[in-house]
Amino acid sequence: MNTVIDLLEESFSLHKSNVAVRIYDKVWSYGELHSLSNTIARFLLEKGIQKGDRVAVLMNKSIYLYAAIIGIIKSGGVYVPLDSKAPPLRLARMLEDIDPFFVFIDHVFISRYKESREYLKYLYETAFLDDPECSDYQKILFEKNPIRVISGAPSLSSEDLTLILFTSGSTGVPKGVMITHKGFYTIVKWTLENIDLSPNDVISALNATAFDMSIMDIFFALCSGATLGVYPEEVIFPKDILKLTYHYGVTKMVMVPSTFNLLVKSGLIQPERLNTLKDVFLGGEPPPLDSLKKIMNKLPHTKFHNIYGPAETTLYLTINTLNKPPDSDEGLLPVGFPVTGNSFVLDNTDLINKKNRGELIIFGPQVAAGYWNDPEKTDSAFGVNKQGERFYRTGDIASFDPERGYFIHGRKDNQIKFRGYRIELEEIEYVVSSLGFVKENVVIPLYKDGEVKELKLVYSAARECSREILRKLKKIIPNYMIPKYFIYLEQLPKNKSNKIDRALLKEKYGNF
Repeated sequence: MNTVIDLLEESFSLHKSNVAVRIYDKVWSYGELHSLSNTIARFLLEKGIQKGDRVAVLMNKSIYLYAAIIGIIKSGGVYVPLDSKAPPLRLARMLEDIDPFFVFIDHVFISRYKESREYLKYLYETAFLDDPECSDYQKILFEKNPIRVISGAPSLSSEDLTLILFTSGSTGVPKGVMITHKGFYTIVKWTLENIDLSPNDVISALNATAFDMSIMDIFFALCSGATLGVYPEEVIFPKDILKLTYHYGVTKMVMVPSTFNLLVKSGLIQPERLNTLKDVFLGGEPPPLDSLKKIMNKLPHTKFHNIYGPAETTLYLTINTLNKPPDSDEGLLPVGFPVTGNSFVLDNTDLINKKNRGELIIFGPQVAAGYWNDPEKTDSAFGVNKQGERFYRTGDIASFDPERGYFIHGRKDNQIKFRGYRIELEEIEYVVSSLGFVKENVVIPLYKDGEVKELKLVYSAARECSREILRKLKKIIPNYMIPKYFIYLEQLPKNKSNKIDRALLKEKYGNF
């Protein structure tokens, strides 16, 4: 069967001398990237990697990162991107869960987590990729020329795994979404055939590498012969993001609406310097209408696309290209219609007095294989119908308009999107409860202009202990999951069923 590696090999063959990756003023050709990735694939095969073995990557953006991703998949392994900025305890839990065949790290990770050096070295086989001569770790000898053919790579089936993406889990442990070769190839191939991509494009690599939208950046660029314009991790402020965008001459940007909103509201965008920008893809959360309207009027030559798709359905499922600036009072933008042969069903069994809305259930080739090492959660969210089609219950409440497509109205549970990340509020509550000295707690999202701006923790304990909670949370969960505001109560209010009255707490404390 065809895999994304076939698409990459074709791109490598056609565009050997083209610039594949650019980081500031340093560039690497497709030929160089091909050689580096083949070296890593051969290294893993010589180590004895088997089809389906997981390889964890804890690295900042670099040419070695992109070579590692491709090399892992070429070897038949499963690419597992992990957030190198996550607290050590959280990383340890994810590593224990996937039991990696190998771990690739870089000097940034080691300098950040010096205490993890020995932990990784003795528990897992580890290679230090951006300094091949580092004496403490295994060496990979990178060859510049010629490009040696890989031998011994296993043949892959449609149901074999390409990657595992971790997302928030309600029991305090992140869930690993298992993406198959079939789903991954399907969406990349569809994109190449239906989105105007060419070797003349410069595609932004702005998203964090552990975030599923970064996969779009990488493979849409490298499978089409385009240049991947990399925004290193230190580029976080609007002026720096825009400076690199102008410098690279970016033609296509993929980003979360919260970043887009930050750029627009900074007031620093110079439309005359964005004359190369042809397309902006916004996904991960609803786009801000005011900012969209403002920038679309200033950039009439740029197309804006609203895309939708949970990690469990491989990158994205729908695309809605905006033909005109939205009205500020429009409320919601449609996410459009399904692509690649996927189909949607609305289940309103659990919704009362909302007959035109229902939970969105997705059928089709992009549906993931489930959650790694978690059959219980897999069975609750995934299934197979009588025709043998796999489906996924998204938890998103949606409606359908025959002319405009699907609209997403929110969640049927306590999952939110914050700064582009999907967060189960129950995961934060579970972690707070596990501290041992907090009796009860509720995490409340604070909304402004239709999007979550901050998180507030309301808790009860024997005494006020907000600072202690904050100190311990920093060691367990990522910064984007840590509440900014803390409210101490001697006892949380209860409803008639003697459960925490979440509605009352939201009403009373759900404001800034």
